[in-house]
Amino acid sequence: MINSSKRRALLAAAMAAQIFGGWVALGSAHAQVPWPNGQPIKIMVGFPAGGASDVMARLVGTKLGQALGVPVVVDNRPGAAGTLAASLTAKAPADGYTLLLASPTAITLAPSTLAGKLAYNPEKDLVPVSMVARYPLFLIAHPQLGVKNAAELVQKAKANPGKINFGSFGTVTSGGLAVEQIKLMAGIDVLHVPFNGSAPALQALMGGTVDVMFDTAITALPNIRAGKLIGLGVASPTRSPLAPELPTVAEAVPGFEADSWNGLMVPAGTPAPVLARLQAEIAKLVRETEVRERFASVGAVPIGNSTAEFAKFLKEETVSYTRLVREAKIKVD
Repeated sequence: MINSSKRRALLAAAMAAQIFGGWVALGSAHAQVPWPNGQPIKIMVGFPAGGASDVMARLVGTKLGQALGVPVVVDNRPGAAGTLAASLTAKAPADGYTLLLASPTAITLAPSTLAGKLAYNPEKDLVPVSMVARYPLFLIAHPQLGVKNAAELVQKAKANPGKINFGSFGTVTSGGLAVEQIKLMAGIDVLHVPFNGSAPALQALMGGTVDVMFDTAITALPNIRAGKLIGLGVASPTRSPLAPELPTVAEAVPGFEADSWNGLMVPAGTPAPVLARLQAEIAKLVRETEVRERFASVGAVPIGNSTAEFAKFLKEETVSYTRLVREAKIKVD
């Protein structure tokens, strides 16, 4: 017979399932063994060492290791736009010892851009823990383009249809989708030139091969401040504390918003107590002064939200990206 407290817990779980669909932070009712039991924990990262996701994973890993009293190591598995690491995590034992530092490409973009090509289902095979940080995207241009803000860019693009080259770090990345989004929302005709990663895209922009692109603060701001590139705006709803002098893109294109994020996810079936402990530790560490200062240095805004809030965000962003991919008629080979 189920006692009243257990019945209430089961009803709450059922209600959560109705609200959040596949992305429900549910695991086994009880961990079979104490966790962590002296075993090292692994954080899977879908991008090479040295990038923003890798830096974030190592910082989070260090802090988690200190809090949990066990080693936390970062396992870089670059490939297939971050989906390789997501696939490996989805297939790992659901015991709390394999985590994923997730990003949009493999989680909220994949269902529409890589439909039928994934070895995992982001909603069913992975469970959200907490969003760690968000990264506002900055709109930057080569000085030769001759524009000083997003409004001037839109004006020039409308006067010269098809003649402005808009670089990105990949068609199915947050930066690539931002290009398609501004094309639709501003009603401009620009040539989208996707590259295989942010480094070659930025190199092309610096060399004048492309005219403009969206990029993260870690690489955009140093080049703006050195006078090598022009900062046209930030793609967040409000001005960034990292560069408060830059207007938002939304001031020229009402409603425009584009950014990237990192969040912690685990294999489906991970015990609920493990999930709760991980979420609590993330929420705690993002409030530390040292962590916030380090986040700011890579252009990240600390979040540390609840599992339910992260699940709701993932579902909403997946729907938004699916609509954008359809409206922009984006095709992925």
